[in-house]
Amino acid sequence: MTPLVSIGVNLQPAGAATPPGYLADTGAVFGDRGNGRRYGWNVDNAANARDRNATGSPDQRYDTLTHMQKPGGATAWELAVPNGTYTVHIVAGDPVHVDSTFRITVEGVTAISGAPSAAAHWLEGTVRVSVLDGRLTVANGIGAVNNKLNVIEVVAT
Repeated sequence: MTPLVSIGVNLQPAGAATPPGYLADTGAVFGDRGNGRRYGWNVDNAANARDRNATGSPDQRYDTLTHMQKPGGATAWELAVPNGTYTVHIVAGDPVHVDSTFRITVEGVTAISGAPSAAAHWLEGTVRVSVLDGRLTVANGIGAVNNKLNVIEVVAT
């Protein structure tokens, strides 16, 4: 059976190459993206998207990111989905900086909690959550410092 929702979103600046099979989020406020999906940030976050073009990035998904805690920037990202249960995979990191403590929640459930290192620039986590309000919410968790978000993958379960 094909899931009702199966979507990959790459967080990146406008103009950056979008990985095959993913939709681009370029920091816009939540709304219709013209691709059949409604998603985005609680405030305009375009100025906080980065494309590092770093040689150590495994691929474009890991090379692009959006900051979640810059002054005046966004703190939450949402995707319109039917109410239900979802498996959500999150990637957080930066190919050139390890100056963060990642704490990222999905629907209030901790998906990532930890700090990158010189040996491991990215952290990944997968959670199963219930959406009751028509929007899947990804946000900063308590204790986050310089949170960064690379990829969000959502599958209805």
